[in-house]
Amino acid sequence: MIGLFIYVIMSSLGLTLIKIGTANDFSLKLDRVGVQFQINYVLVAGMCIYIISFLLSMMVMKKMNLSVFYPISAGLIYILICLLSIFVLKEKVSANQMVGMGIILVGIVVMNFKK
Repeated sequence: MIGLFIYVIMSSLGLTLIKIGTANDFSLKLDRVGVQFQINYVLVAGMCIYIISFLLSMMVMKKMNLSVFYPISAGLIYILICLLSIFVLKEKVSANQMVGMGIILVGIVVMNFKK
């Protein structure tokens, strides 16, 4: 489970850094001469963290049931992305999204009850 939580954190952080990096000094232009591509260190860091999180997810998935791994990781990533969007990116989150995050949390708790 520790690997799962590390994956969730790294994936969310990587995506947030990619968002920040694409907002600053990122361009991709196609013309007759070829392709011009400009990126920054924040974007590269986000991409590296996200790739590492992907590799970690494969290692964690190998040791867990997919029916447990995927719903928990997807739900937690969604919630963490929303929180990072609010606090880091200063984005607005609707009341529906907040209710949805609560429902996801309840679902994760219910899924993890032992029989």
